[in-house]
Amino acid sequence: MSILSIKNLSKTYQSGSRKLTVLDEVNFDIQAGETLAIVGPSGSGKTTLLGLCAGLDSGSTGSVVLNGQSLEKMSEDQRAFVRNKDVGFIFQNFQLLPTLTALENVMVPLELKKRKDARQKAQELLEKVGLGDRATHYPTQLSGGEQQRVSIARAFANEPKILFADEPTGNLDTETGEMIEKLIFDLNKEKGTTLVLVTHDLELAAKTQRIIHIKGGKIQEDVHA
Repeated sequence: MSILSIKNLSKTYQSGSRKLTVLDEVNFDIQAGETLAIVGPSGSGKTTLLGLCAGLDSGSTGSVVLNGQSLEKMSEDQRAFVRNKDVGFIFQNFQLLPTLTALENVMVPLELKKRKDARQKAQELLEKVGLGDRATHYPTQLSGGEQQRVSIARAFANEPKILFADEPTGNLDTETGEMIEKLIFDLNKEKGTTLVLVTHDLELAAKTQRIIHIKGGKIQEDVHA
């Protein structure tokens, strides 16, 4: 079954009198449980594409159907509801809330779902990413790799159908980056989540089942491993 279906998706911005096309008639489908990397040079439109797929923004033309729901017909509130229910995010700059502890950061999506066991579930996820003993630490007290592990625990907290990762190892040294990659792929496999990864790291991309190459807002190549 297709969990994400992109049809004729374009995104244009008005820049003064010029029209800037960031994405141009993009089409692809992703099957549930598939792992996919979107690669391309800086400015190729890959992060814009990820944002549209996840419902963080809406396209100028075309459609995005996520888990059977058409995002382009929705209000921002409705899209936020779909994100909370079906989507997990991992960002390059972690995006943890600085005033919350590691545990509280992981609890956020669970509390949005009004889960009674939010604290226990968050603690279990921190144990899973090897940070059970760092639960009461704030982001500033954690290394980059530890912060990214917290954000991975948070991403899996609401048991997402699909996980979007934007340059998840971009701010980390090689050794830490490799550990984070392994964690993402292991958890993804264990939970049966669909993974969509934006990266310029071709070694990381090669670990997915499929690679979409994007350049100048167009898909150049769509390769299955």
